[in-house]
Amino acid sequence: MESSRFEVFKQASKIATQPPTTEEIILAIFLILGFILFFIVIPFFIFRKYKEYISKKTFYQLAANNYGLEPEEIDFLWKLSREFNIEPSLLVTSYATFQKTIFKYIKKFGAQNLDLINKIRSKLGFNKLPEFVPISTTMDIDLYQPVTVIIGDEHYEGAVFENNEQYWAVLFIKAEPRHLHPGEEVIVSFIRPNDGRYIITTKVLDVTRQQGQLVAKLEHTDKLEKIQLRAYVRWPVNIPCKFAHFPLKYISSGKSLEEIISKLEFHDGIIKDISVGGIKLCVEEAEEKLKKIKEGSYILVSFYLNDTPFENIICEVVRTIKNPFSKGLCYGCSFVDLPKQYQQKIQQFIWEEQRKIIKLYKEGVS
Repeated sequence: MESSRFEVFKQASKIATQPPTTEEIILAIFLILGFILFFIVIPFFIFRKYKEYISKKTFYQLAANNYGLEPEEIDFLWKLSREFNIEPSLLVTSYATFQKTIFKYIKKFGAQNLDLINKIRSKLGFNKLPEFVPISTTMDIDLYQPVTVIIGDEHYEGAVFENNEQYWAVLFIKAEPRHLHPGEEVIVSFIRPNDGRYIITTKVLDVTRQQGQLVAKLEHTDKLEKIQLRAYVRWPVNIPCKFAHFPLKYISSGKSLEEIISKLEFHDGIIKDISVGGIKLCVEEAEEKLKKIKEGSYILVSFYLNDTPFENIICEVVRTIKNPFSKGLCYGCSFVDLPKQYQQKIQQFIWEEQRKIIKLYKEGVS
């Protein structure tokens, strides 16, 4: 009995230690692959398709309900988002994303669907860019923007005469280049007042004449060099204020600010623009006393920004601006050690005003 059990054990051990056959290996591989396919790959594929369906449905509702786009227009934007791997909602909410994507589309596919693109652009309110928003491609440049065209060592004054999806054109205003040919490389420079100076290198596509003046059609590009002209954005306002000359002798007198203020003579003024860095303060009629306030002088200014009081803010006058046609006078002033909470209030105010302008542009009001 014991030997019989031992023989059975020996046979079982032999079977257990035998290497698997080719058929068993193939079967095991198929079982593993089947497990991966049915429990990992297929569920992942289904989830991805479902996620894409939800994303597409959400985008279609957003584009149709909020922007009044037609199915054909929404389909085009959806295909753009798939082609260039872009979040579709950004195509209807971000001017820069829309412009860059259209730029890539035209580079890749040529001048197709231009009418459709123009309809979409109009409905989204992307026909014009607010002047404080940086441009992302040459398609953003406004018509009639004054420019300087640099050809070799020569500089020529001009203005943007035409700008569409295929090209942008500069009309030469005064002197004209004598030998300008298609394929030639030129440099175009211009300033956007609340943005910066742009320097663009591009190619001439064609040279024509419009009403006797030379016009150069230029290739679009998204390679733009920008030089920031100011540290802070200046925002136009019309804020009443009180201000007084703040002589240096008072600063070094050792007296308290309250004592000094009681001796100052305050005047009415209007703040014409404001930034985190300073203000432009103007008076309609400048008395002789005010004309004595020169660059390097200090003034105290009090005003309200929305409901926030800015009281006795010290400013340094960095320049004076006289109006030759009136008795008015303006001072360009920089804040001196403006507290952080006031800086944040000004920045928040400018952002809110910019958002209002952008909303108006998108609604087609501006």
